[in-house]
Amino acid sequence: MQTFRTADSRTLSYTLKGAGPLVVLLPGGPGLDPEIYFGGLDLPGYQLLIFNPRGTGASDPPAAPDGYRLAGYVEDVEALHRHLGQKRLCIYGSSHGATTALAYATAYPGNVNSLILASGPARMDETFIRELEKIHQAFELSVPDGTSRLNGSRQAGPRMRSASTDQDRRTAMRTMMDTYIARPSPEDRAFLDRLATAPLNFAAPATMAAEMSAGLDLLSEAPKVTARTLVLGGDLDVRVPPQHLEQIVEAIPGARLHRFPESGHLLHIEAPQEWAEVVTGFLNEGDFSTSNH
Repeated sequence: MQTFRTADSRTLSYTLKGAGPLVVLLPGGPGLDPEIYFGGLDLPGYQLLIFNPRGTGASDPPAAPDGYRLAGYVEDVEALHRHLGQKRLCIYGSSHGATTALAYATAYPGNVNSLILASGPARMDETFIRELEKIHQAFELSVPDGTSRLNGSRQAGPRMRSASTDQDRRTAMRTMMDTYIARPSPEDRAFLDRLATAPLNFAAPATMAAEMSAGLDLLSEAPKVTARTLVLGGDLDVRVPPQHLEQIVEAIPGARLHRFPESGHLLHIEAPQEWAEVVTGFLNEGDFSTSNH
């Protein structure tokens, strides 16, 4: 693991794997362990940088919970950009990482060469909620144990917020994760077990939820993005409906969408072969000469 100091004397960290043009990976959560979240990924021909956002890995937490607002995560990506010394970054974000990546690309459009947004919300308005309810219905109809898993996930949220011990919070989090993958294999369930037992930052998601509920709106800012953009989503994602991703694609000039018809929220876990083919194909189309030091 590599570390560096920010301008305001905080420590941030990341790991590198592979060789080739650099792709920065921003994990979901927030607060999940990035090494577990992305640890199994491999894109031959590319070097992957697994970034540890504030409060994860060896990266310092903010001084107060308010530091987990989205602006803080954007600040960390810009600190990484300055540390790497690259003109422009290729960024892949998953879930909350995709929200961070979109926010960064709107705040610093000239610093992003290629942008891949997987299963990340840009705005949670009434339209988002209505479309999400439709996906929940589809999940219950098309997945054999969909109803029981959705009910368990709905109950897990309040249990996690009211839990008095770390183990109770982890147990509730693992129940909530049961809906992250539409049709989990034994290997998928083992991955979710590892994710739920790895280090977890429970302060971060509470701040994110409050910020989104208060009306955070990246959709209106999305036209500022100048990077070539690919948006990914699962048709059975009970966290971020594919119709919302279509709105993001419409808002970003030249963006395109790839939907995974049988997948849920964690595309790189549930459909690894299709995911790798789609992502590699998009990356291979890019011009990485503008990302040089």
